[in-house]
Amino acid sequence: MNGTSTPDDTFVSAASWKRWPWTIPGTDPRWFTFPEAEGDQGLGATTWFVEGRLRGRTTGRELAVMAIFALNRIVAPFRVELPAGFHVFSLFDLDAGRYGTTTEFDLPRPGRIRRSLKLSTTRELLDVSYETRAGRSRWSVRRDAAGAPQPFRYALDLVGVDEHGRRMEAELDVDVAKPPAPVGGDELRGVKTCCAQLGTFSYFQTGLTMRGRVSWGDLVDEVDGDVGWIDRQFAREHFGAYTDLRNTRHRHEWRVLHLDNGWDLSVWQQFDAKRGDRLVPFSGVTAQGPDGEVRSTSDFRVERLSFVRDPRTIRARAPLTRGPAWLSDRFHLSVREWGLSVTADPLVATPVHGMPIEYWNGPVRLVGEMAGRPVSGFGFHERSKLWHAPHDLVWVLRETLSHLPTGGGSGREARILADRAWNCDVLLARGDRAGARRLLARDVAPGIEQLPEPGRESARRVLDDLLAVLS
Repeated sequence: MNGTSTPDDTFVSAASWKRWPWTIPGTDPRWFTFPEAEGDQGLGATTWFVEGRLRGRTTGRELAVMAIFALNRIVAPFRVELPAGFHVFSLFDLDAGRYGTTTEFDLPRPGRIRRSLKLSTTRELLDVSYETRAGRSRWSVRRDAAGAPQPFRYALDLVGVDEHGRRMEAELDVDVAKPPAPVGGDELRGVKTCCAQLGTFSYFQTGLTMRGRVSWGDLVDEVDGDVGWIDRQFAREHFGAYTDLRNTRHRHEWRVLHLDNGWDLSVWQQFDAKRGDRLVPFSGVTAQGPDGEVRSTSDFRVERLSFVRDPRTIRARAPLTRGPAWLSDRFHLSVREWGLSVTADPLVATPVHGMPIEYWNGPVRLVGEMAGRPVSGFGFHERSKLWHAPHDLVWVLRETLSHLPTGGGSGREARILADRAWNCDVLLARGDRAGARRLLARDVAPGIEQLPEPGRESARRVLDDLLAVLS
């Protein structure tokens, strides 16, 4: 993919696209005509995702919201359809660096007859809801005073109880300033590969504004939001069709970036664990500009500047490992042809959510440059890729050491230690775990103890986990 714009190479005014029916230019109208594209298209899998940044009108607090509604239709023997749904709702306090989250499941189980489903959807218009223990969470098309649906305006009514027992509520009106955009731009035209499904349909909406009310424990405030993202994926088969129940093969990292120059970016990376964690299609960047133009490219680089250990405060239903596991944290994104160079720092330390697999998603702060001009911004960093096997932890240790602070000459020493640790890969390839342990104890551990803080403790923790796994 290259840095091209939308299929018709022009931006249509809001007056022309904010109406129904409307089809994303250049895409297949069977899947990308609105309002039907917003609803349940009756396929094997569909997800509705939304996030946004908010500010309290009275408290001035910086907050963020995230919600997911997901439905998979699993076909059992004798063509029996078994719907499996779940709902995630999370609030983030960006000033305090804390968050609250809740996930509820409605999964088929042998021997249990479900009289009704907790997740409800509609076909023609967007109206998806989940009956949670705290009440009904709902995402629907907003209606005017006469009850008529309003194109590309939405109502979010989200409820839940976080992991600390605090009730969470968000009542938000959502408006969209840019037309829906296809993932992959004018090359993929919204049809990508995900979890080995060649025909996965995907589009997004940016330029979100939000207005409403948030209640979370003792925090109650009217809020306004200035950036946000709506993401939609749907596929003919459920997303576990080409993997096992624990999804051990395909894991991903997804980064959503909102830059203050008006550009919004989706950065998707998908890994195949059975083939050395290589990147597989679709892995690429799709961006939408302030006037709605769309660019896409697969020529990009994500450099992982730090990692964070899974605290296991919230457990996956089917964990990939019971041993130590690390996930990407700080990162640097570069896209050469766009002159983009951005670094992201987490605003919440370990944003774990209760999902069938390990799943993290939380807000980040952005700073860098694009086309020679400084930019800053806000985003979300979603990841399910764990680094936990011995060769994974060798790589995490090497990258951690390579990116430690460079003051006082310690950077050079850390890079030397990184290359020494890298030699463990050779020993592991030969099946010599004992040799790898000896190398680490002799050539790496003493040097780590001589490194200054900050950085020494993080490298030491990765080393301890690697030695434990090798044992």
